Amino acid sequence: MKEVKKIRGVGVTSLKVGARLHFIKKEKSSIGDKDKPSSPERELERFGKAKSRATDQLIDLEERTRRVIGKDEAEIFEIHRMLLDDEDLNQAILEKIDKGSSCEGAIEYACLEYSNMLKSLDDPYLSERASDILDIKEQLLSSLDEKEKKDVKIDTSPYILVAVDLTPTETARLEKDKILGFVTFGGSSSSHSAILARAMGIPALVGTGAIDKVYDGAYALLDASDGTLIINPTNEEKDRFLEQRDKEERIAREHERYLRSIMNKPAVTRSGYKIMIYANIESSREISGAISNGAEGIGLLRSEMLYMSKKSLPTEEELFLSYKEIAEKMEGRRVIIRTLDIGADKQAPYFNIPKEENPALGLRGVRVCLRDKEMFKSQLRAILRASYYGRVSVMIPMIVSVSEIRECKALINDAMRELRERKESFDEKIEIGIMIETPASAIMSEELAKEVDFFSVGTNDLSQYTLATDRQNPSVSHICEENAEPVLRLIKMATDAIHKRGGWIGVCGEMAADLSLTQSLAKIGVDELSVSVPYLLGIRGKVSECI
Repeated sequence: MKEVKKIRGVGVTSLKVGARLHFIKKEKSSIGDKDKPSSPERELERFGKAKSRATDQLIDLEERTRRVIGKDEAEIFEIHRMLLDDEDLNQAILEKIDKGSSCEGAIEYACLEYSNMLKSLDDPYLSERASDILDIKEQLLSSLDEKEKKDVKIDTSPYILVAVDLTPTETARLEKDKILGFVTFGGSSSSHSAILARAMGIPALVGTGAIDKVYDGAYALLDASDGTLIINPTNEEKDRFLEQRDKEERIAREHERYLRSIMNKPAVTRSGYKIMIYANIESSREISGAISNGAEGIGLLRSEMLYMSKKSLPTEEELFLSYKEIAEKMEGRRVIIRTLDIGADKQAPYFNIPKEENPALGLRGVRVCLRDKEMFKSQLRAILRASYYGRVSVMIPMIVSVSEIRECKALINDAMRELRERKESFDEKIEIGIMIETPASAIMSEELAKEVDFFSVGTNDLSQYTLATDRQNPSVSHICEENAEPVLRLIKMATDAIHKRGGWIGVCGEMAADLSLTQSLAKIGVDELSVSVPYLLGIRGKVSECI
């Protein structure tokens, strides 16, 4: 009888799976002859081409991830593109080439040095970024060879993959029909690979430490809910495990059927309070999924994604055609288009936003738009033109004062006047709203409510600014999770203010999808919850359970 081996790690999902283990040793990209480059000029040219190819591959991977997994997870590869453009990293590579290194050697050593530097800071968040730098290194090296990494494919029955580590790129390319789960020796629950595994519904265990390759091919039980891997389980353990797994899957299927049965019914609490259920999207590709999951409208169209996917400023016509397509596909349902929200963690090089010590408090959102009014008016004209083809609303992000929204409304009026002169049709009574994302906008909500038709609360930023906490930093992210009350009080303040003026209010940040907060938001009196497509059914079901 084979020895039972129990291994502990950090579970990434609450799923269970039983299958044979398959160990994989990843091929490293060749770094060639580091000591004999052709010439610095030639190596610089090779680096430029490799970076361009790597950027294109990341854009493709971002689009695929957004389509197949989800938009939040696709932002991981948006971050990779930003890291690929990191000024310090690029400078380090260029300096090594200038000193006589080959392009391969410069990329290898500069990325390793940068990654080790981030790890040395003893910060969990930066340590995860160190992993991303190594992923970028492999992307660049494979791009030098003009080879694109393919999906992880193994000619065998469905299995649990075991590896030293998996980069986000490799995780996103996993063959879901063959890989039932994965185990990695390193990693953490906050790593980008773990985030992708959760979104893909793949049971995963990370941080197990090294596992002897003698277990390659052994049958194992992976329980991501309690962070265990049992290799060579007894028959009794296997039967008990699979019985529990089947029970959990059966309960999940029954709940899914219930949610589907109420999908097209109004979301109404037991006391009769109706809440509109909208979807957050980035492009027209998500509309069919939104509608098929019961979205009553689009509560947030992240318009900046069209800007960030291009190498130059999109034209008014390009913007208009994109918005028009979405408005028409929504067939009369409300579509709220958030104007350009660039800056902070979302960048595009042609905006020339200077490097800032604290970008979250710098040039972002409406501040960029008011700096470049002609660019802003081009987008406003596109939104107005699209309003002729559906129920379109315009929403301005990062407003902190009455003077800012008045300046924006003046530019909207200018755009309307220009369209009238061009004899272009649009909705003369288009709804105008703002995002409540800062304590300032919540505190000033009574005055701001006089200027607009609706509010939409961006709880991610509102939590961050209220609690002075970087929600992306695992060292302190729990502060946001454990301290909803201050944010709820600000939402209540804004809700009362906009209702007093006859307007309405929605919530479109992560709090909108947090089922533990649905009752609190309903009690406050929010009129709409806007969530990512995968959360639409769950949040509708939760509203129906609220008192």
